Amino acid sequence: MKKDDIKEFLLQVIELQLDYQLRAIHQLQGKPESEPVISLRKGRRRQSLVDLSLTLLTEQRKPLHVNDLVQLLQQRFGRLTDRDTLSSALAKKARQGVLLQQTAPATFFLIKGKEKTHVKT
Repeated sequence: MKKDDIKEFLLQVIELQLDYQLRAIHQLQGKPESEPVISLRKGRRRQSLVDLSLTLLTEQRKPLHVNDLVQLLQQRFGRLTDRDTLSSALAKKARQGVLLQQTAPATFFLIKGKEKTHVKT
């Protein structure tokens, strides 16, 4: 990860943290809530990190390490995730033989012929 990417990531995390703290203070003061931190899409389910990872693996057509997936998720979709959490979720799917296989520690590859299958998590 490049220095600028790390800086941007950390700034986004701090901004989100401060926003939640400010909302908590307003709630304790009895002030009405302002607009939500995360805007909800009406009529559409937010895609899971596993779904988005499958999209990335389909596009890349090669095994990707979980660190690369975390970086691509942040860059492409603006989704921040913990490396261990994502690795655990993908490893679970790989153990089940659903859509993924684990080619090396923390490295995942899309099973052939499963590119168009959508998984619900």
